[in-house]
Amino acid sequence: MKTCVRIAIFALFTGCTGVTMPAQNATQRPKAPSFDVASIRENKNNDGRWKMEFTQDGLTAMGVSLRYVVKEAYGVYDDKRWLGGPEWMDSVKFNIEAKFDGTEYNKLTLDQRRAMLQALLADRFKLVVHHEMKEFPLYALVVTKNGPTLHERKAGELGHYGVADMSCLYKRSGRDNFEVEGCSMADLASSLTTGFAHDLGRTVIDKTGLTGRYDFALRWATESASVSTEPVAPEGAGPSIFKALPEQLGLRLEPTKGPLDVIVIDRAEMPSEN
Repeated sequence: MKTCVRIAIFALFTGCTGVTMPAQNATQRPKAPSFDVASIRENKNNDGRWKMEFTQDGLTAMGVSLRYVVKEAYGVYDDKRWLGGPEWMDSVKFNIEAKFDGTEYNKLTLDQRRAMLQALLADRFKLVVHHEMKEFPLYALVVTKNGPTLHERKAGELGHYGVADMSCLYKRSGRDNFEVEGCSMADLASSLTTGFAHDLGRTVIDKTGLTGRYDFALRWATESASVSTEPVAPEGAGPSIFKALPEQLGLRLEPTKGPLDVIVIDRAEMPSEN
C-alpha cells in the first residue's frame, strides 16, 4: 500500500538618476502541478473488474467508487478514519483518465500527485472535507530486541511509473502470504490495518523508527486454518500474524492507544460533465 518555494524580489533602478526605487512585489509562486485534461464517466456496465494506478503522465482508473478514489487521493485506507459522505460514494463506479504534461512536471512525488487528485475531486465532484483528531485503540509496529530481518533497498533501485517515492510493489499477495519490494514500514502498517481488520480490530501505526524501504516476504495462518479441526498440510499452515511478524521480520505488534487524524466528508456531488 508526504516543497521548498524560492522567493525572488526584484529591485527596479531608474536609468536617469541612479536612485534605487522601492522593491516591487514581484513574488511569483511556481504553479502547482495540475492535470491538463481529465475524463470522468460513470461506469454503467461495470462487470466487477477494477483498477486504479498513477501512470508516468497521469492517472487511470476503471470501475472504481468515489470512496476508493478519495482514499487514494489522501493516502488513507483505514475505514475507521473516514466519516460521512453520500451512500452512492460506495455503489456508483467510475472510469477516470487524467493527463498532465510530463515535460513540464518531471519526477513528481507521490504527495504531489495526490494533491493533484485532491484538486480534481474538489473541482469535478465538489468534494469538501475537514479533519478531526480522535483517540483509538491501536497496535504499534515495533522492532523486536533481536532487531529486524529485512533487506533494505538502495535509493537508485526505487521508483515506479516515474514516481520517485512510489516504491511499494506487491509481487505476490494471497490470503495467507505476501511478498513485497521497496516498501516502507508505514506501508506495512497500512497493509496490516486493512488486510487484518477482522482479526486485529485495531489500526496499526509504524513505531519502528526504520526509515528505509525494504524487500520482505511474510507468511501466516489464515483464520480458517487456525481454527480448523481438519489436518492441514505443512505447506498450507503457518503461524498467526502475531508470531509471523517477530519470527520472519523481527517486528512485533504492541497494544497501545492514541489519536488519529479522521477525515470527514462534508460534501460530494455526482461529477460534472466532461
